[in-house]
Amino acid sequence: MSGFGTGYLAPSSHLIIPRGSPLGLYYMGIAHFGNDFARELGDLFEQYVGRQLRQLSDAEVHPEIVYRDERRSVDWIVVFDDMVLLVEVKSTRPTQQLRLGVLDRTSAALRQIKHAYQQLETTAALITDRNPSFRHIPTDRPVHGLVVTMEPFHTANAPFQKEMQPHTGIPVTVCSATELEHLVTLRDASASQLLLERHGDPLTSTYSLNTVLVGRNVARNAILDAGWDSYPWKRHADLESEAAVDQ
Repeated sequence: MSGFGTGYLAPSSHLIIPRGSPLGLYYMGIAHFGNDFARELGDLFEQYVGRQLRQLSDAEVHPEIVYRDERRSVDWIVVFDDMVLLVEVKSTRPTQQLRLGVLDRTSAALRQIKHAYQQLETTAALITDRNPSFRHIPTDRPVHGLVVTMEPFHTANAPFQKEMQPHTGIPVTVCSATELEHLVTLRDASASQLLLERHGDPLTSTYSLNTVLVGRNVARNAILDAGWDSYPWKRHADLESEAAVDQ
């Protein structure tokens, strides 16, 4: 082949963008640094979710609780006036087979979030049984579970997925980081109220969390704004604006 110069040739240019996406960078990091990259990213993601939860003005956020024999609860426990929300964070992402919709997609999804369900079940039981390490968590209100993943697991709340998960005894919703970033900035309702209403609807509760967030009044997310403002292009844009004003 000739006539294309000495640079790179990309006949399928649409494949370039995914390589620079968070998902593409994740797998590049794994390939280069191995499992250490995944562990470090998981720890950072867990703390990031905690920062998002602390934006809830009507809730008290507790970090994971260490109890008997150095065992650990779910990653975060959020106490509202009308609900206790147990939050388990999973940095795992949908596999290529799951994203392509091949036949084993259900099993792949179940394996990746099964442990989260088990953690929710264990922590809920410890609270109900008044374990001494959990005495500061109230037992006079409903307990719900929330599994937060980096990428969306689009059918994770569907009945055919739920029925194959461990029984927790509490309602559990799987949501992505993006959905959580919107949930914590609700203006027209409490996050707990929205979750309780969603659970009360047999149909809506089987959809993704995003469906009940559509059309809601949400504020800007301060953490996302701060992250955006930290990028070099934002500073360059500000400098250019200041220069234009000076002229």
